Amino acid sequence: MKFYRNAIILVVIVALLAGAYVLVRNIKANQPGTSETKQYDKLTDYISTDIESVTLKNKSGTFVIVKKDEDWALSEPADIRYDSSVLSSIVINSASIVADKVIEEDAQDLSIYGLDDPAIVTVKSKDGTSVTLEIGNQTPTGGGYYTKLQGKNKVYMISKYTGDKLLSGKNEIRTKQLFDMTTDDIMKFGLNRKGENVFISEKSEDKWNMVTPIKGSMNDSSFIPMLEALVNARATEFVEENPDDLSVYGLDKPAYELIFSTEATGEVKLQMGFERREDYTIYAKFDGEDEVFAIDTNTFTFLDKPLKEIVNIFAYIVNIQDVEKIDLTMDGKTTHMELDVYLDEEGNMDSDKDKFYVNGIDASGKDENGKQPFRKFYQALIGVCIDEIDLEGDPAGKQADITIEYTLKDGKMKVEYIPKDEHFYYVVRNGEYAGVLVKQRNKVEFGIEGMKQAYDTMMEFLADQQK
Repeated sequence: MKFYRNAIILVVIVALLAGAYVLVRNIKANQPGTSETKQYDKLTDYISTDIESVTLKNKSGTFVIVKKDEDWALSEPADIRYDSSVLSSIVINSASIVADKVIEEDAQDLSIYGLDDPAIVTVKSKDGTSVTLEIGNQTPTGGGYYTKLQGKNKVYMISKYTGDKLLSGKNEIRTKQLFDMTTDDIMKFGLNRKGENVFISEKSEDKWNMVTPIKGSMNDSSFIPMLEALVNARATEFVEENPDDLSVYGLDKPAYELIFSTEATGEVKLQMGFERREDYTIYAKFDGEDEVFAIDTNTFTFLDKPLKEIVNIFAYIVNIQDVEKIDLTMDGKTTHMELDVYLDEEGNMDSDKDKFYVNGIDASGKDENGKQPFRKFYQALIGVCIDEIDLEGDPAGKQADITIEYTLKDGKMKVEYIPKDEHFYYVVRNGEYAGVLVKQRNKVEFGIEGMKQAYDTMMEFLADQQK
């Protein structure tokens, strides 16, 4: 009997719990703000592909977003370089806006919510319908924004994420990419540091050459990343338009200036001032413009790079296939060389078919290691490296220890090594001082000493060949 009594009690308890659940569920279903009512709080109900335009009116201005080809574009204002992905995000978020909750059914004092002077968002569909939303202040907790439909007094709260998108202004819509160009577009590039020019380089026939303060080809491994950094530069933040005092940002006397020109832009100067240590950015602006923005300092790691690392490290280097003759004057005698480097119809080289002549003697042969002594000499000849920059040097009136005259397929080049003192040579190209020095007894594998050694080795090899 006890077993049956307990079973009956258990059934009664279960029944009471089930009834309570149904009662609570019915009560909640009729309460405002519950999940069952949220389906009725859709403020816009479109799909993005059906939208014709989205218009934002806020303190930053009026912005009209329309479809252009396959992307969203800014039709108003027309002078802003916009970010299409940002516009797309705005359209997607404006297409289907769901209120998180109802704040007040019939608000009489809209100023409480900042809706007496609201931002306006108008979503227009291709079917001719439209919805206009008014957005006010952020909620006290910062978790959302007050909003309402235009012409209605029912106040809702929408999420902060959605509200931020709908309140996008000029700085959010515009692209953070500073330039619309490629490295191929750049014709001139230079750097000023603390008001003094570090270098200017120019491109000619796809080759970059430094034109000041010294003349010579650029060190591509250092220089090309500079161009790439420039074209990929992005603003991390737009700080201030028309500042009263540029000295606040260190831009009254810029620490750095990047100078470049393209056919489309003409000459442009990107100026940089103080660094912000807290977020690793640097203040910047364009010369002639008044807007200050910030750039990631990691973008321009080369700003303090020494000139020696920017210019080509070689005193003079030229591809062997571009050389027809060489006249080397060294130790009081001149050696005449003729080069005929084999190239097939596709431009491929075959060293076995090369022909080299030194003072009329065939120097195309290989040593016991299968190497061509002439090629080793040529590598040493063009492998002389710069050791110092000396802009104040003056080799005028002095005699060269070593003179190399190249007859090229497209011209001539005369390279002279003129003693500065017992340690260094001036480098002179076609009669013009290059502004660089090389050590007389350079211990680098292919230095001046190496060139002499390679020359002696080549001449000994030829002598042995003549026996």
